[in-house]
Amino acid sequence: MRWTYCLLVLGGLLVITTGPAVINPYRFIGLGDWLWLWCSLAVAGFGLLSVAGLWLATACRGIQRWLLASLAGVTALAGLVGVAWGGLNTMLVDYSNEQRIATVSSDGRFAVVLYYADHRSANLTDRPDGLYLQTTKGFFSKRAYLGCLSDSGAHRLDSVRFADANTIVVRQEGQEGKRERSVSFDPGKVRVSLPMGDSCPPALYTG
Repeated sequence: MRWTYCLLVLGGLLVITTGPAVINPYRFIGLGDWLWLWCSLAVAGFGLLSVAGLWLATACRGIQRWLLASLAGVTALAGLVGVAWGGLNTMLVDYSNEQRIATVSSDGRFAVVLYYADHRSANLTDRPDGLYLQTTKGFFSKRAYLGCLSDSGAHRLDSVRFADANTIVVRQEGQEGKRERSVSFDPGKVRVSLPMGDSCPPALYTG
């Protein structure tokens, strides 16, 4: 019975720990880059909870046995859902992307990152699939979605710069000449008030 409770505690800790890591509400790039690991740990946690529930069910009778068996089935189903979600995420998300730093703020706290969904298009430096703002704190750096070019067919990225402590200026070049777009952000919360463009989804754990 002691081993059963150990499985319950360990499984619960894995699920409780990996839940926030998968959701990543603070948009840490370190957590987002290890999504496959958190998913695997969550599946392992649900598996341990399911096994512990079955062991407890065999030691009980009546309605307690059915309740524990049902809980074991639910946790096993949650583990299967985690496996399916992790598999789909692996198949649908191209991890061969490339990211380049376009510019760094004068104080070195922030950087603008150009994201290329397919590494084969990274040689087209003026055609990024998305622009992101992130802090420069290593594993615990935060990332925010800046936006994308309004029309990748007609407008190219010319330059990116920090105009001041909370404003980024993106310069585009197109058939109608050059134009600049300003994007404001909150340096404390690392949030962008209004991303530019609406044709690209804010991916890369920037919810």
